[in-house]
Order: sequence, then C-alpha cells, then structure tokens
Amino acid sequence: MEWKYQTIERDGFEFLIAQNDTRGPNLYWLGSALYYPRVIPDELVSLYKITIVDHRGFAKRIDPTRETESNYDLETVIDDFNFFQNHFQIPPCLVIGHSGHGYMALAYTKKYQNSVTKLVMVATGPNHGAPLLERETYFQTFASEERKEKHNRLQTNFQNQIASHPDGLPNFFNLFCVSQDALGFYDLKVNSSSFWEGVKTNKLAFDYLFGKVFAEIQVENFFDSIRIPIKLILGKYDFQVAPYYTWDSILEKFPQVKRVVLDHSGHLPFFEEPNEFTRVMENE
Repeated sequence: MEWKYQTIERDGFEFLIAQNDTRGPNLYWLGSALYYPRVIPDELVSLYKITIVDHRGFAKRIDPTRETESNYDLETVIDDFNFFQNHFQIPPCLVIGHSGHGYMALAYTKKYQNSVTKLVMVATGPNHGAPLLERETYFQTFASEERKEKHNRLQTNFQNQIASHPDGLPNFFNLFCVSQDALGFYDLKVNSSSFWEGVKTNKLAFDYLFGKVFAEIQVENFFDSIRIPIKLILGKYDFQVAPYYTWDSILEKFPQVKRVVLDHSGHLPFFEEPNEFTRVMENE
C-alpha cells in the first residue's frame, strides 16, 4: 500500500502528514507520520482513508527562538490536530491514539467531541505515573526466561552505545525504543530498527509531555464528559506501559469504556494481530 506525504508549516514547526488512497471511512491517527505507516497493517489501510499527522514532538522545529515547555502544552498540541482535521476537510470520524498518543487522542476527543465519532486508545495505560511502576512486577512474574534474556542483551547493547558516545548518543530516542523490543512485542524475533529509521524527535516535547503531563493526567476527568464510544485495545504482552489490569479500578466507574486485551500482542497490537485488532476496533 502506498502513502502520500506532505509537509505543512504551522506555528514554528514543520509537520509531516501521511495519507493513503483508500476510498473508505475516515480514520484520523495521531502521532508520527513517518513511523506509523511502517507499522499500520494492510488490513486497516485497505479499509480506511487514513490521515496520520505529526505532533510537535515529531515535527521539525523551524523557529530559531529558544524553545520552552509552553511550545508543547497539551492544549496547543490538540489544537494542531484540530487545525489539520479542518485543513484536510476530514469529517467527524474514528480517532486513534497509540501509547502516549492515546492521551492526546483522549484530550482531543474531549475538546473537539463534534469532530470524533469513536475514540480508540491503543496500548495506553491509566497514566505514566504510579500505574507504570507495576510493569516491572508484571514483567518479572509473567515474562518467560527467553524474553528476560533478550531484554538483558538489548539493555547491555544500549548501555554500550551510550558509553561509546560520551558527548551524547545520536538518535538516542530511536535506539532506546529499539532497546525495548523484548518489552514491546509478543514475537521475540521482531527487530524494530527499521520502524524508527529517520524519525526525529524534540527531546523537550517528550520530557515534558510524556514525563510530566502524562505522569499526572487523570483519565477519569476526561471520561466523565465524553459521550461517544471509547475503546481500549491492549496487548497482554505489553511490558512498556502499565499492564492491562491497572485499568480495573477505573473501568469499574466507567462501564461505557470498553477494554479488549489481545492475547498474542505486545505494545503494537495492530501490527501483531491485525485481523483481530480490526475486528475488535470495528465492533461496538
């Protein structure tokens, strides 16, 4: 399947946008327009007219002034998404946010509810704060010895890469993500290096959004006011975010939020179980 790419300048950033040619219902995917086309399966590409937009953590910064955390305020980020949905004349549609981008999609849905028909949060934990601490316990009790051995090898390799670049490791974020492969994929043979090739990140954006904002976010405050369908699709073998069961106490209060756990998936269930993911996503 082919993707068409274009860049649009907005507010000191150069955003990449990817779209396919399918004549199907619209799907608005928030995240990286370079990374996600590499992992979204043909099963989805053939069904939906997909538009993927960078958020500011992936967009190229072209403003010469000093960046600050205010450049990456969550409200500003979701306003970018609204701008692009209007720019491309995308009607109200299904919105997907994966991993930390699930919080962006959640905030977007709350503020622009008339632009969203259904929200799907994929591989997203309750937040990046206290629930995230449970993943280590989950990994130690549930992961196989083979998985633990691979993780140790990847961590040793990553630390050696850091040590060999005392002035700072180029592409630190990309190499860090690859070092998490044993935590992120059910299939231990997967090597995600090619997925991250050429992907650039703005460190301050990730430090601020993923390290601060998403560590403190209270999803209950968003669920309270959203009146459209919400679905959580999680991987049983996802050791990168808070385990699926850390959602239990929240979902007891919000029965309208539907959770599905895929048994043979890690952090990218759409990549590892595309048919089952598509079926679950489309079901009410």
